[in-house]
Formats: sequence, structure tokens, C-alpha cells
Amino acid sequence: MAKFITGKELTDELCAILRGAKKQLLIVSPYIKLDDYFKNELFNKLKGNSSLHILIAFGKNQKNPSKSIKEKDVEYFKEFPNISIVYIPNLHAKYYANERRGLITSVNLYDYSFDNNVEFGVVSESSLFSGTDIDKQAWNETMKVLSNSYTVYVRRPFYKKKLLGKDYLGSETKLDLTKELVAGNLSQQIPVFDYMEESYVNVQENNEVVTRDEYQANQLAEAKKNEKKHSATSLGRLKNKSYDEVIQVMLQKGFILDKNTISQEGEKQGIAYKQNKQGTKWIVYPESLSELL
Repeated sequence: MAKFITGKELTDELCAILRGAKKQLLIVSPYIKLDDYFKNELFNKLKGNSSLHILIAFGKNQKNPSKSIKEKDVEYFKEFPNISIVYIPNLHAKYYANERRGLITSVNLYDYSFDNNVEFGVVSESSLFSGTDIDKQAWNETMKVLSNSYTVYVRRPFYKKKLLGKDYLGSETKLDLTKELVAGNLSQQIPVFDYMEESYVNVQENNEVVTRDEYQANQLAEAKKNEKKHSATSLGRLKNKSYDEVIQVMLQKGFILDKNTISQEGEKQGIAYKQNKQGTKWIVYPESLSELL
């Protein structure tokens, strides 16, 4: 059953939706500004739940999105283990929902709105399970909008499977376009739904034995990977050799298949690809390989 609310009841209901989220928290608000109460009494208490996916959609100020959400608040949300941040340029709607209740309202997630504005809202059972028709429509329409918006940041947890359940091992950033957001340079619409699957990793048992040869090979490979690397031209200068002479040696050793392709043996030697912001890619070589020239 849907219910109209305003004033303190509206404030209390929105906070209860944030506080009560266990699996899913959806925040749709053109403007977001967090005061100490939002952080200390609401969001900080959600940080320890990696199973809770927080999906934040904000909007407006297409040329300067940082007017809609402060950079410090974006950085704060990036600390959460399971979060998505989406930018919708023409967003004006406000909607908050967890797996049990939803709130369609006029209020932004902005301290000024709570303290100074007259705000209305309609609260109902959430659409994730049975839900009311009005909230189902709000949820489904939000999902449609999100599928055609600009995903800015995605961080997802990864787990180790157990016979009964799973163990949380940590979180990994899957997408980070926050610099482009701050600069107003978001250009590609990336659906947030491309990043919804859970990740699992295979963890070696503690009793697995590594031989001395394997250990030394792993150490050598790690050292080569972290070693200072040079382009073919730069590597050649170390020994007064030309680009063509460097390429010829690397071909003879079987480290590259051609001047643009690294072989499997070359990868073992620490040879790698490097790419600039314009998408130009080239091969770089560990400095120790200059001894072959």
C-alpha cells in the first residue's frame, strides 16, 4: 500500500531505507551532498556489507557534473566494496529503494533539502519482490534509464566459494571514469548492467608445495616484470645499436614474432605492450635484454 508523507516522516523514511538495505540500495538523486550525519550514522554502517550493492544515479550540470556531486563525495563512495555510480545528464527524478521499500519523492540526497525545503514523497513496498504496482513501475523505469546512461565507477567484491556459502576476499575496481567526470569529458555510454556478475577466485591451499626451481623462476619472472623497460629505439641506444638491429636480435631469440607481436617466450622475459591515451600501442623491453645486443 502506497502512503503520502512529508516533513519529519519523509526524512525518517528515507533514512530508514538507507539504513535498512541488506542486498540492494538504489539512490536516484540529481544532487548529492553528504553531511556528517549521512556519513557517520547511515553510510559508514553499510561499508562492512560486501553483499550490499549500492547503485547511485545522479545528474544535471552536463558541462560540470561536479556541481551535482562533489568530488570528495565521489571519493568517499569509492571506498565501498560493492558500488556503482552512474551519471544521467537530464535527471530530475528522485527515487530511493532497498529490497523492501521504495520512496518516490521531491527530495535530493542533499542536506540543504532536508533542512530548508518543503518536500513530498510516496512510500510503498519495494518492487524487488511482490511490491505495489506504483513501485514496480518506478523500479522498472529506473532500470530502463540506467541502461542508457553513463557509468562512471564500478567496484565489485570477489569471493572464494565454500561448500556452504562464500568467503569475501576483497574488492576490485572494474571501471573508473571519475577523472573524466570531473573534467566534464564523459563521452561513452557504458551500461552498468555489464558489471553485475559476482567474481570468484581460486585460492591455493596452504599445503601446496612449490619446488626451489619453480620458486626461483617465479622470482625471476616477477623481477623482469617490474624491471625498467625501454622501447626498441631506447634499448638500442644503451649499446649504440639501431632500432632495426634490436628487432633483428629479438626475432632471432624468438622473443617477438614480428615488430608488433610478442611471443610466449618474450612474455616470460618480461617483454610487454604499452599504450598511450590515443590508443597507440608499442612493445617495451626490460633493460637487462640490452646485454644481448
